[in-house]
Amino acid sequence: MKLSALSPKQLIEIDACTRCGECLKVCPVYTQKGEEEIDPRGKIQTFKSFIRSQYGLWAKIFGPKKLDEEKLKKFSEMVYRCTLCGECSVSCPVSIDAKHLWTALRETLVEMGHFPEAAKRMKANVLKAHNVSGDENEERTEWLEFLDELPNHQYQKEKAEVAFFVGCVASFFPLVQKIPLAFVEILNKAEVDFTLLGGEEWCCGFPLIGAGMKKEAEVLIQHNLEIVKEKGVKRVVFACPSCYHTWMEEYKTDVEIFHSTQFIKKLIDERKITFKEKTIKVTYHDPCDLGRASGVYEAPREILYAIPGVELIEMENNREQCKCCGGGGNLEMVDPDLSAALAQEKINQIQGTGADTVITACQQCVRTILTTARRKEIPINAMDITEFVLKNMA
Repeated sequence: MKLSALSPKQLIEIDACTRCGECLKVCPVYTQKGEEEIDPRGKIQTFKSFIRSQYGLWAKIFGPKKLDEEKLKKFSEMVYRCTLCGECSVSCPVSIDAKHLWTALRETLVEMGHFPEAAKRMKANVLKAHNVSGDENEERTEWLEFLDELPNHQYQKEKAEVAFFVGCVASFFPLVQKIPLAFVEILNKAEVDFTLLGGEEWCCGFPLIGAGMKKEAEVLIQHNLEIVKEKGVKRVVFACPSCYHTWMEEYKTDVEIFHSTQFIKKLIDERKITFKEKTIKVTYHDPCDLGRASGVYEAPREILYAIPGVELIEMENNREQCKCCGGGGNLEMVDPDLSAALAQEKINQIQGTGADTVITACQQCVRTILTTARRKEIPINAMDITEFVLKNMA
């Protein structure tokens, strides 16, 4: 077993776990499964036992023990049944950065050949077609045909001040194509000089990084950086929190990076967006990659407060304690039933507020919540904040 994927800090974190159990109280997956091996401390303790068998005192004297393949397989299943929501990191009293630890453990498992078959198919799609769904990448902007008026350049200019990086899910999944449609109209109405990257936009690399295949993501990162540079772009905007977070964390660039909520708030402050009154009660769901991972909590709320007549009712768990919708960490492709169970819990919390609509700022959250609600015939109104803003612009 090689430990090259883990940093010295992460090796110390593994040893630092006190088994206090604080993470069990917040882990959404443990709440559903109730298995010690699947909760954060259980995964850390299992991996610690692997390390000791290979590098501990006994191993130094008598040689490393042969790793139990069945135990490794079980461990892999536990590590990949996680949304990477990061709530365990927030609750940890010894400040273990569990989210990054889980991706490092996944990298280790990939090196050992113990990872889900679904991750292998996803990798093939991303590296061959440059998107998670395996569709023709030139079709990334087919959703534009639903716009009433489309300029000749189809928002794909040779040069522009701003690039709107759409992301794979919003580009190819019909249920959430309303999000890029809405954001394009917002940018157009606010007279922003922007461009789409079209077929030149490749997956940001987040699905690969989340699956433990960080090295394979580098070719995507370099390609996207080059395209943005060619267009002379000074700002890149994302409606997808995972794309936004990946660019913030993995992309080395001088261009300014905004999530759509931050950019919309900026346009409101510049008086380029104004609103008509709308009497409605809403609640807001903090996407994991926008909230806990990126620290963006206030921009979306400030947008909602800026719309006259909108009453924001917070969920019992909000901001850092917001519960994951079940759509993160590639969980849906590994265990769709578990993903749906987490979505059901989220829907229960949403309904508990008595709000008319749940607003979020992530296409995957919208998709996960609505898909589960439709399958179970639960009446719920969920939309991305870009759609809500467009509906209420003056």
